[in-house]
Amino acid sequence: MAISVRHEDNSFERYIAEVRAVWGDGKDPQLPFKVRALMEKMLKSTAPEEPWMAEILRDGKPSRELYRDPQNGFIQMGHVHKQGHGNTPHDHGPCWVVYGAYSGVTEITLYERTDDGKEPGRAAVQKKELHRLSPGVAYAYLPGDIHSTHAVDGPAMVFRFLSYDLEQIERHRYNPEKGTVVRV
Repeated sequence: MAISVRHEDNSFERYIAEVRAVWGDGKDPQLPFKVRALMEKMLKSTAPEEPWMAEILRDGKPSRELYRDPQNGFIQMGHVHKQGHGNTPHDHGPCWVVYGAYSGVTEITLYERTDDGKEPGRAAVQKKELHRLSPGVAYAYLPGDIHSTHAVDGPAMVFRFLSYDLEQIERHRYNPEKGTVVRV
């Protein structure tokens, strides 16, 4: 469900209009980085008193859909995570994602797969990079990137831009300790 408090000219509406303006056919390889820049601009320019942001912060929901584009299919999510919240390593299949922090600090670990992927249900992954999302910072993750999130200073208000509906595609979760992979 989209956020209920909407005003004609607020930072979120401007952000969505800017994303729609750069979207084109959705196939530009630079698009994830353009969205990242637009998200960072929105994160830095939004006051916590703006009604739409105040609603998100007040409600404190772990996950909510803020916008779903009817023409292009991208989705903007908002998450308020308590300190310590995290998830297991996963990918977004053929889709890309941009994570950005409005408040708190969230660490995103990027993994690389070290096996050949030929054994069903098995996957060897190892940590590759650690990104620290502090307020106003966003990162783009490309199709197939394996990552996990962890709120280290919360509550953390995180925006997650999805290039497509994750419920409609094949994606995976990884267990580095057991060396397994499962389809989500």
